[in-house]
Amino acid sequence: MNLPAILLILVLFAILMAFFSQDKIDYFPIALIIGAIAVVSMLTIFNVGEEEIIGFIDFNTLIFIFAMQIIIYYATNDRVLEYIAVKLIHITKGNNRLFFYMICLFTGTLVAFIEDLTLSLILIPLIYRTCRILEIRPGTYMMGMTITINIGAILTPVSSLKNLIIGEEFGWGFGQYLANMGILFIITLVSTIFLMDWFILKKEEKPTERNKKILLEILDPGIVIQNKKYFLMTIVIVLSTFVFMFLGFAPALVAIISAAILLLIHSKNSKFSDIKDDIPLRIIIIFAILFILSNSLSRFGFSELISTGLVNMSNNNIYLAVLITLSLSSLLSAFLAGTPVTIILLPIFSTLIGEGFFPNPIIIAFISGVNMAGNFLPQGSACDLLTLSLAKKYKVVNLDYKRLLKNGAVFAMMHFLIILAYTMVYTLILS
Repeated sequence: MNLPAILLILVLFAILMAFFSQDKIDYFPIALIIGAIAVVSMLTIFNVGEEEIIGFIDFNTLIFIFAMQIIIYYATNDRVLEYIAVKLIHITKGNNRLFFYMICLFTGTLVAFIEDLTLSLILIPLIYRTCRILEIRPGTYMMGMTITINIGAILTPVSSLKNLIIGEEFGWGFGQYLANMGILFIITLVSTIFLMDWFILKKEEKPTERNKKILLEILDPGIVIQNKKYFLMTIVIVLSTFVFMFLGFAPALVAIISAAILLLIHSKNSKFSDIKDDIPLRIIIIFAILFILSNSLSRFGFSELISTGLVNMSNNNIYLAVLITLSLSSLLSAFLAGTPVTIILLPIFSTLIGEGFFPNPIIIAFISGVNMAGNFLPQGSACDLLTLSLAKKYKVVNLDYKRLLKNGAVFAMMHFLIILAYTMVYTLILS
């Protein structure tokens, strides 16, 4: 164990996380400085070779991030996601309860395949416009959306970067995610929607028949489509992408091929140079730096040190190990962005599992904690912060930080108990 190296990397990590978790100062130049200090220190002081430092970076994840940003850009630009959302709203025929259920089920399911912020940017304006037409307050519907988004993120390896990174580490593809997380997802989503309906939605005003009729006249899904040819081709490619991933093909490979096909199809109207400003490439650099910091900690013995402490704390009891995993991942993810937390904790829990524990319950607790803990505090979830920002922009009177904090924390606590019960039963049956 190299204590000076560990202390340096931990200090750099703490500085980066402090800037990463606020929005007043651009964290990108800070990340570049921190990355440079870490790499130069390892090369000159701690005798780590260049090839080993490059090996710290998970290039499969970086390729997937880059490719999925292109795919989501075209899915958004060709109005695929917006069409589906408008179609579902049209199906509700202005029934506010059905509208609420549709929004929650749609977001909770689709976020398993599409990045949460993109989904929120499409849905929140639609929810707001729909509620204005129906003359009902949109806050509860926006809150339902953002709470269920954090639930849906546990279902597949491509629902979030957190899941992709965990899946890469433990060899979990679509099959393993669905088999291990599917029942937990259904129980949590259904119980959350039902309880929000019972305790919150039933107190909301209902739209008039006149306003329902106006909604059906205004929200025509057909007018969303701008170019039918591109619309249909993009749908086929996006669906094919997830089908091939589900069949077990490497997500990074499938995503980059799909992105290339979309670029070729749209090449007459747009080239990559035209869309690159909409593809935040700097996020790839940020994650490369995070991988270097995290895996260097493992290299210097920090992960082994912590995991040994956790093993001693759990006293070789799998139930206690699961509780520690869920508590630690939930606590950190409640205050900090989930993806950096995942990268920090991954080597620790990987080493913990290497001590001989039954891996699946620990992995389930890890995935659930880093995803669903975002409901404890709004600042722990970028989607929650975006929802509050847009609610403020639209002057939504029944959704603010205090209301989201209060209701989000209640449901997050409920989710914690559901996850804990699920993992304990899972362990009891399969261990």
